[in-house]
Amino acid sequence: MCSMLFRALIPAAALMLAACSGPADSPAGESVIEVKDAFIIKPAEGRDVAGGGLMAYVTGAPVELVGASTDIADRVELHTMTMEDGVMQMRQVESFTASEGDPIVLQRGGNHLMLFGLDPAMAVGDTVDLSLEFRDSDGTSQTVVTSAEVKGLGD
Repeated sequence: MCSMLFRALIPAAALMLAACSGPADSPAGESVIEVKDAFIIKPAEGRDVAGGGLMAYVTGAPVELVGASTDIADRVELHTMTMEDGVMQMRQVESFTASEGDPIVLQRGGNHLMLFGLDPAMAVGDTVDLSLEFRDSDGTSQTVVTSAEVKGLGD
């Protein structure tokens, strides 16, 4: 009986150890992406749309940020913000590119994430998961999940 239990526990222990190990080595040529300072702005009372930002650094070949999602929003879009004839213009774009030494910078008043259908229960100081989809020149996708802090309008 003890021997049978021992044999059953060995595979379970091996799986647990594998789950605790660090990230696997990247295949040759794959870019390494590091995301920092991700945030989402809590929308104004009665609204469910707000912006967000982050810094995305890449080591290796350039990558494009092509999408984002989070459980607290129905939809996330990539947007630019430019000044045209004295008026700020916001437009959805397909992607932003990062290369070594030239990170993606998404921030208030510039390129940013636009979140629609935000959960009204989120509070300033909460931390939420933000999934980011990157693609390299070969079309290979990488998903990076990062934590985004919920900030107030004036933070």
